[in-house]
Amino acid sequence: MNKLKTLAESCGISVMQLLEEATFDSVAQGICSNPDCDYITEVEPDQTQGWCEICNTKTVVSCLSLAGMI
Repeated sequence: MNKLKTLAESCGISVMQLLEEATFDSVAQGICSNPDCDYITEVEPDQTQGWCEICNTKTVVSCLSLAGMI
């Protein structure tokens, strides 16, 4: 849940607003799931293995996946 909260705060909105926006859009905010990295980028709503430009790993997850909605 911390990653989801970090992601919402970086967008300046609540977690609920973040999830609502992603539900009705073709893109979603994603964040690296590595503990020491908070790389954020737009991804497909069902992304679970997006590329992190900082870690050079496939660890970027969409907000909808983080929330368990997909």
